[in-house]
Amino acid sequence: MTIELIEELQRRAARFAAVATVQQAISATISLDEAYREIYKAVASVVDAPCFALMIADSESGKLGAHCIVIDSEEHHGEGLFDFPNGTEAITKVFERGIPLISSKPERWWKGTIYQVAAKREVQSEITAPLIYHERTVGVMQVLSYRANAYDAHDLDLIMLIARQAAVAIENARLFAAQRNEQKQTEAAAEIARLALGNVTVDQASAAILDVLNEVVPSSGKAIGVTLNEGRTLTCVAACGTCAQMKGIVAPVERSSVRVAWAKEEPTFVENLRELAHNRDRVPEEPAITIPLIASDRRIGVLVVTSKTPQLHGGQHVNALLRLAPAVALAIDVRLLSEEEQRIHARERTLAAALATMDQPVLILGVDAKVQYANSAAIREYRYESSEIAGLSVDEFVVSSARLSRRETIPALLPEKAFWTGEHVHRRKDGTEFPAAVTLSHIRDASDRVIGLVIGVRNLTEERKVADHLGRTEKLAAIGELVAGVAHELNNPLTGISTFAQLLLEDKLHGEQLESVSLIKREADRAIGVIRDLLLFARKTEARDVPVDINTIVKHTVRLRALASRSTGIEVHTRLDESNPRVRGDEQKLQQVLLNLLVNAESALRDAKVRHLSLITQRRNGSVSIIVSDTGHGMPESVAQRVFEPFFTTKPPGEGTGLGLSVSYGIIQAHQGTISVESIEDVGTTFTISLPYYAEDAK
Repeated sequence: MTIELIEELQRRAARFAAVATVQQAISATISLDEAYREIYKAVASVVDAPCFALMIADSESGKLGAHCIVIDSEEHHGEGLFDFPNGTEAITKVFERGIPLISSKPERWWKGTIYQVAAKREVQSEITAPLIYHERTVGVMQVLSYRANAYDAHDLDLIMLIARQAAVAIENARLFAAQRNEQKQTEAAAEIARLALGNVTVDQASAAILDVLNEVVPSSGKAIGVTLNEGRTLTCVAACGTCAQMKGIVAPVERSSVRVAWAKEEPTFVENLRELAHNRDRVPEEPAITIPLIASDRRIGVLVVTSKTPQLHGGQHVNALLRLAPAVALAIDVRLLSEEEQRIHARERTLAAALATMDQPVLILGVDAKVQYANSAAIREYRYESSEIAGLSVDEFVVSSARLSRRETIPALLPEKAFWTGEHVHRRKDGTEFPAAVTLSHIRDASDRVIGLVIGVRNLTEERKVADHLGRTEKLAAIGELVAGVAHELNNPLTGISTFAQLLLEDKLHGEQLESVSLIKREADRAIGVIRDLLLFARKTEARDVPVDINTIVKHTVRLRALASRSTGIEVHTRLDESNPRVRGDEQKLQQVLLNLLVNAESALRDAKVRHLSLITQRRNGSVSIIVSDTGHGMPESVAQRVFEPFFTTKPPGEGTGLGLSVSYGIIQAHQGTISVESIEDVGTTFTISLPYYAEDAK
C-alpha cells in the first residue's frame, strides 16, 4: 500500500506539474509554435509519447489540419503546412462528438504518410482527446506509444486535463497572433500610403510595396503589373523572389496569365502561373493568386503572389492580401497620376521655352480671339509692350483693307485638318504694314472642345523680295538662253551672206550691181554685229571658279524656299555630309540649279497626299553628290527622257518656259559634272548631281 500510495502521489505531482506548465504557457501569451512545443513537453512529461499530433480546425471552414507533429522526438510545426490524413476515423469521431478515446489497437493512418514512424516499430497504444474551448471543439490532440496497453484511465484523465488547458493556450495564442497580424497589416497599409506620397517613380514605389508585403505575407514570389495603352497591355514594373525574372515583361492582357482575374475583376487562384503566361520562359511554374488592382473603379494593374505551398488557397494570408490590395492600388494610382502630371509640366516648360526662343511671332488666343500670350518675337514684330498686346483682338492686327471679318480671319478647322494656313496683311502698333503668312491650330481640352487658338505669323517681306529677285533672274536667264539660241541660228546664214557678198565685191562690178552688193555686205555685217551684242548680253559675265561649300549652298537654297514649302504643307528634310565637301565653280549658278530643282519639286508635290522633300549631300571617292528627292506625282519614262531639252515643259501655258532644267544641265556640264533623273509615276522623282571633289592639297 505504501508503494502504491507513493506512485499515486508521484503521478498526481506530475499531473499538477504538467497542468502548471500549460497554465504558464497560457499566461505568457507565447506564439503558437511555442504553445505547441510547451503542450507536447507537458504531455511527454507525464505519459509515454514518442508520437504526438495536434489537429486544429480552421476557424472559417472547420476543416482540420495538422499543426504540430512529433515523430520520435522530431518536431514539425506550422499552420497550414500539413494536410489532414485520410481515413483517420478516431480523430473524426472525437472531433465531432467531443468525447475522448483510448485504444490498444490504434489506426494505422501514420503508415505511408510523411508522418510514418520507424519501419520496424509500430504504435500499440493511443489516446485521442478533444480540444474544447468554451464548449466548442477547436481541435484534437493524439498521443501514441510503441508499448502495448501503455495508457489507462488515469492517463486519459491527465491528457484530458492538459487538453482543456491546451485549448485555452492555443486559442489565446491564435488571438494574439491575429492581433499581431492586424497590427502588421495596419502598419503595412500606412507604409504603403507613405510610399504613395513620396517623390519616387512607379517602379520604385512598386518595388518598395513588395518589400512591405513580404513582411506581412511571406511567399516564394511576388510581382506588380501596371496597365498601358488604355488597359490593353500589362507591364511588370516590380518583381521579387521566384517572380524576379518577370520584371520588365510587357504582355497583352488578353494573353497574360492574369486574364481570368482581369476579366472577372476579382481575385483568382491559378494552379500553374506559367501555363497561361504570354512569356512562359520568364514566369515561375507555381500556384498563384492574381488580384486585380482597382482604384476609382478603374483597373490599373494586378498583384501576383506565388507560393509552393497551399497557403494561398485560403486563410489569413489571403485575407491580408485582399485587405492590402486597395491600398496598393491607390498608391500606384497616385504615383501614375504624379508621373503623368510631371510629364505634362515638363511638356509645358518645354513648349514655353520653345515659344520664348522662337524667332517668329506666336500668339495664343482665347475662344474670343483675344491675345492671352505673345512671345518675344511677336512683341518685337508688332512693336507693342507685353502689357499692351495682352487682351488685344486679333482683328486689330489685320489691315481693314483686307476686308476680312473675324470669321474669315480665323476660319473653322475641318476635323480632318490639324491646322489652317493663309496669308494676310498685318499692321503694327506704329501703323506700318507687312505681308504675313499665318498658321492657325486649335487648342482642345480632354473633351475635344476648343478652348483656345495658336497662331504662328511669318513676315513675308524679305521672302517676297527674294522671290521677286529670283523670278526676274529666272526670266533673264530664260531670255538669255532664248537670245543665245536664236543668235546662233541666225549667225551662220548671215556669215554666209556676208562671205558671198565679199566674193562678189572682188569681181569687177559696176553701177547698180556694185551698189547693191555693197549694200548687202554692209547690212549683213551690221546684223552680225547685232548678234554679237546679243551673245554678250546672254553671257553677261564670266563664270567664277572658286572653292564652293556644297552644304552651305543647300542650306541657303532651302532657306529661300522655306516660305513656299511651309505654305503648301511640304516637309523638307536635309541630311548633309558632315565633312562639308567642296567643289570648284560658280556658287551663284550652282544655287540656280538647286533652286530650279526645288521649284519643280514643289510643283510636283502640290496635289500629293504625302509631301516630303529631301536633300542629301554625299562625298564618294573623288566626287560630291547632291540628291534631291520628292514624293510627288512622278513622271512617265517618255517625259523623264526629255526633261533636259530646251523649251520642253509639262506645266500649263503661262506657268513655265521649259528652260529651267536645260539651263541647269548646261551649268552642271560647265562644271565638269553630271545630272540625272529617276522617276516613278505616283511615287516620286529623284535628281542626282555629281561634281568633282575639290581638295586643298590639289590646288
